[in-house]
Amino acid sequence: MSVANDIALPAALTSLSPLAEWLARQLASLPVDEGWRFALDLAVCETATNIIRYALHEDARSLFRVEFITTDAGVRLRFTDAGAIFPSERLVAARKETFDDDALLAESGRGLKLILLSVDRFDVECRDGKNIATLEKGWPELKNKNPPTGR
Repeated sequence: MSVANDIALPAALTSLSPLAEWLARQLASLPVDEGWRFALDLAVCETATNIIRYALHEDARSLFRVEFITTDAGVRLRFTDAGAIFPSERLVAARKETFDDDALLAESGRGLKLILLSVDRFDVECRDGKNIATLEKGWPELKNKNPPTGR
């Protein structure tokens, strides 16, 4: 496992474009298709939006950090912030809900549902006063037993 890169950004919605550009650079050399990249980008932007809006309350003086990690199994992104504690019951509820068109159009919880649909694993924990959100997306070619080499 190797940490390819990390970035710290202010808790402002204007940070989403630099985050997407940073992610695109991390993914550039990986042998994955556009659909795989789009799903990961969607999950990353939704996670960051939730952190900016609900954990850090759009306070640009506050920062959140994102780490990009490649493994033999795929890609892992770890988001860290020192904002309001993530309500774990929201994630439990999102996991239990069925994903239909009406549910995805509802504003409340839509981001969590999109994240869960876009990655293989999503979890949030609170450790040492910090929220740590982890996204994992497996390599599409893992069944061929030739995962891409890490950065």
